Amino acid sequence: MSDEPVVSLSDVAVHFEKEQGFVESLFDDPDTVGAVDGVSLDIYENDVVALVGESGCGKTTLGKTAIGVQRPTGGSVTYRGQDVWEAKAGGGEIPYEKIRRSLQIIHQDPGSALNPNRTVMRTLTAPLKRWQPDMSTEDRRARVLRMVERVGMEPPEDYANRYPHQLSGGEKQRVALVRALLMNPDLILADEAVSALDVSLRVEMMDLMLELQSQFDTSFLFISHNLSNARYLAEKSGGRVGIMYLGELVEIGPAEEVLGDPQHPYTEVLRWATADLEPEAGVEEPPVRTIDVPDPVNPPSGCRFHTRCPSVIPPAETDISQALYSEIMDLRNAVAKRTLRIDESAARDAEVARLREEFFDESLTEPHRERIDRALASVVDGSWDAASEALREDYESICERRHPVLAEERHPTACHLYDDGESAEPSVADD
Repeated sequence: MSDEPVVSLSDVAVHFEKEQGFVESLFDDPDTVGAVDGVSLDIYENDVVALVGESGCGKTTLGKTAIGVQRPTGGSVTYRGQDVWEAKAGGGEIPYEKIRRSLQIIHQDPGSALNPNRTVMRTLTAPLKRWQPDMSTEDRRARVLRMVERVGMEPPEDYANRYPHQLSGGEKQRVALVRALLMNPDLILADEAVSALDVSLRVEMMDLMLELQSQFDTSFLFISHNLSNARYLAEKSGGRVGIMYLGELVEIGPAEEVLGDPQHPYTEVLRWATADLEPEAGVEEPPVRTIDVPDPVNPPSGCRFHTRCPSVIPPAETDISQALYSEIMDLRNAVAKRTLRIDESAARDAEVARLREEFFDESLTEPHRERIDRALASVVDGSWDAASEALREDYESICERRHPVLAEERHPTACHLYDDGESAEPSVADD
């Protein structure tokens, strides 16, 4: 593997304006969704990086940005040191046409990526006609047939004359893989490339990708919501697994480290939720406070996972158990969103006691009992903002105040549990 990256993303951000109705567009500015925020990632020759995260975390947007399909809102994307978008504008030393050929994609749904009115042969010879116009018709056909045979579609002449509807899902995906490899690319984005296949075919397809990687000296950026697929591909290739959450890369490293000894609490959640990855002994409940995912239009300040994290760090001067602190954080969230149900007909003290008993399983010792009762009394009186501010002053965590950076623990992890004092102070985007 070369010391210089093939593709390098530096502090990349991709923001989209949320669609509005006609009436809304007349009166309100469009909301901005931060699909990707501040991600840096280097991909080297013969490298494999598998990005994992729940739906909507930004992994596909990041992948498309890495291959020059999606223009970043901020930061830069370079191919062998050349800014991709500078090259597209006609600048730089590496022509954009070379960059475009070198960065290819395999889509999740191969059926929609193949022209239903073209045979496999016509589909696969088209890019050769475009980029290698001097190649003869016979040479193009011979090359396509060799590639079709190499991916296990035999006899190749038979498959080359078929239309997409005459192929299985796995065969369509192999055609898509061949089309990408015909360009001799340096990097292929495999966007959920095996998720649509039967379980029995997924391993076979991933094995084929890795076999061809060694033959064509290409790298893979593999996008998946399935931690098992990512682990298999990364472990077998000696690659890395990257974990994304709400537009950010929160952990990345060798598969055996990231999944065998996860450092970020969100990685532990994904590991727990993956059936064929053994959870930590004795952990029966998901290691997360709530399943609700924050709104990407208005993401949480500081660490974006702190609203769901069971390991939020209490204020340094506060003597409190993690279990009780988690319940207090949940109360703060409920007060901020005004989701507590108040019985206006009940006596004030009785309603405070009811809310306390309803919300807390842990024993409330002093000074926490007094603080909580005072805040709940403000809620019963209708002073929600005052209650929220009082709870913030008493229980604000570094996790919500400062943004964590990818710090080297066993491997790069963005978590205040390993804070070295370099966490970024809140920016406008964090507010």
